[in-house]
Amino acid sequence: PWLSDGEKQHLRRLEKKSARQRRTRHRGEPAWHRLARTYDQIARLRATAKRRAVDWQHQTTTELAGTFSVVVVEDLKVTNMVRSATGTVDNPGVNVAQKAGLNRSIAGEAWGRTVTLLEYKTSDRGGQVVKVPARGTSQTCHQCGHRDPAARDQIRYACANPACGWTGHADTNAAININNAVGMPVSGRGDLGTARSAKRQPPRAA
Repeated sequence: PWLSDGEKQHLRRLEKKSARQRRTRHRGEPAWHRLARTYDQIARLRATAKRRAVDWQHQTTTELAGTFSVVVVEDLKVTNMVRSATGTVDNPGVNVAQKAGLNRSIAGEAWGRTVTLLEYKTSDRGGQVVKVPARGTSQTCHQCGHRDPAARDQIRYACANPACGWTGHADTNAAININNAVGMPVSGRGDLGTARSAKRQPPRAA
């Protein structure tokens, strides 16, 4: 959460305010001073959120690059993942509102920027970032290899194979699959998380 609850509410009020101000303006007219001021306030809040996100990404990637000689990530096609689902007039999309919300969430996390920062920082320290195909990593049990899309929900993974039955955090299962896909041991250079400044964390961040 790059903005606090109060900041989120303030941003929401400003967005509603700008919508009301736009409705009273005729097409082709220049933006009024009040509308321009509202736009400036919205831009400042969004810039604050971006600064906090970039700061967190720099701190996290610096720790990872300084701790591990090899960092393994999914080779995600982020541009394809955030494509619009509106479709066309002849072939309209489905669940458009939900897809739009997911796209905003992905864009706000800036996964591509995180990987870019990791790549140059690990390279500077003599390490490397390894990208593995993302297909099936979150749907496959790392213990027995059984794959079932229904085995995973947002948080938990429960293997559907009766002979296995492994349960745990879905991201932990996916991370183990990603690491196993590389087929190499990962060495560390120290303790992760010892150098981070708590004062520079975004509100309510872990």
